[in-house]
Amino acid sequence: MFNTEAKGIEALKKLLVRTDINLNEQDDDGNSALMMAASGDHLEAFELLLHAGATIKLSSKYGDTAISLLEVNQNGDVFDQLMMEYALEEVNGPIGLYALHPAATRGDLNLVHILIDIGCDVNAFDADGYTPLMLAARGGYGGLFCLQGKKGCGNDAKSVILNELSRALVVDGSRVKKHTRSGKGSPHSEELKMMQTSGILRWGKSRRRNVICKAAEVGPSEKFRWNRRRKVDVEEPGMFHVVTTKNKEVHFACDGGVEMDESWVRGIRLLTKEAIFGKQK
Repeated sequence: MFNTEAKGIEALKKLLVRTDINLNEQDDDGNSALMMAASGDHLEAFELLLHAGATIKLSSKYGDTAISLLEVNQNGDVFDQLMMEYALEEVNGPIGLYALHPAATRGDLNLVHILIDIGCDVNAFDADGYTPLMLAARGGYGGLFCLQGKKGCGNDAKSVILNELSRALVVDGSRVKKHTRSGKGSPHSEELKMMQTSGILRWGKSRRRNVICKAAEVGPSEKFRWNRRRKVDVEEPGMFHVVTTKNKEVHFACDGGVEMDESWVRGIRLLTKEAIFGKQK
């Protein structure tokens, strides 16, 4: 088994140029060199082995894979950055094929949006035989199996996973900045969420703060732009607005930028439609 410790990096580089080395040799516990590098703070060794052709499809006798070990042993930001870099470098490469799986498992909307946009396959199977849709379902995002058996379901599958993640976002809710008086007033922080059964968008207990939306759009309205034209936040990332059944415009700004405001709009539209017409089977 290769030496993946920091002091063995130079030796590892020399080994990797040899043609008689089995990159995917596994020890008695089923651990490969790539898994051992992933299980510790050995990112350089991990990258060297990966680029040399080591597979990430192997599993140990305990069910661990190189990706699962890497995710456990790196903090979230480092792991996400690694997934992004590999996926951008080669969408259909060894990491690009699996970058969407951990993002779907965690319900990471921003990363899911980005990875789908750059072409990551929502139907790719990981080492354990799961697709991102299946993993998202295991994580509590129900209804993700409905299109799994259809041929050519790529676009449908993308829509399903984004719908379910957006649904979870708006039902769970989060702190947002709420604007007042169509942009004329001072914004303040509110907890925004949707009632899944009734389709009510809520940011307080009073009747005025519990509304049904007839429209939801990314960005500000023209009226808001005019009222707030002298303010620096008129086009801030994360801005979206709704129009209530009483024709009142309400503007919000969420953290996470464009991907997150699109998810809020998607979730609001979805739950409103389901409250009126029922959830599609």
